[in-house]
Amino acid sequence: MIARRLLSPPVIIGVLLVAAVAVAGGFITSPLSIDTTVWSDFVASRTPAMNSFMTGASWLFDPKRAVVLALIVAGAVWWLVKKVMHALYILCSVAFSGINGYIIKHIDSRPRPEEAYRLITEDGYSFPSGHATAVTALIVSLVLVLTMTRVGRRLRYLLWAAALTFIVFICVTRLYLGVHWVTDVIGGFGVGLGSSMILAPFMIGPNALKLFR
Repeated sequence: MIARRLLSPPVIIGVLLVAAVAVAGGFITSPLSIDTTVWSDFVASRTPAMNSFMTGASWLFDPKRAVVLALIVAGAVWWLVKKVMHALYILCSVAFSGINGYIIKHIDSRPRPEEAYRLITEDGYSFPSGHATAVTALIVSLVLVLTMTRVGRRLRYLLWAAALTFIVFICVTRLYLGVHWVTDVIGGFGVGLGSSMILAPFMIGPNALKLFR
């Protein structure tokens, strides 16, 4: 049974996603043209009101606070569906993605955008984005758990659309604040999604891939 789940599509796809991000980070040692273009556009579009809004949204979903949010969400899930493994899946997805992201960051050691143009203080390496990694793992794992309940196809699509919209929004906050390149947040999305997919068959069931349909 374990061998079958190890070779299940979600695990294979998840491993390939995380590995692809790690390998890509090793090759992208300097900003790509899309990185500099998007970065310049965001820097040029800043306003005082938007600066405050983006800073607050980014602060709320800091990777460390994402763990607290995961605890709250997991507690709510356990209370609603009374399934411990489903609640643990959310916690483990955030933790596992954080570990993977941390390892990749320190292997690839990519510097952040120029400090003079950052709206907030950030240290550490740039690739992949910790915010993008954490929020993707949290939201994807939550939606997977929710779609295991008896929801219709239309509601399932709405949940995934809302999830993707929210993830993109958090990624945009990091670009707007000037602390990440666009390839950083794409990499973070890949690590968060891949990490959640790897754990899904073991923690929420062997048919996890069907939940993505």
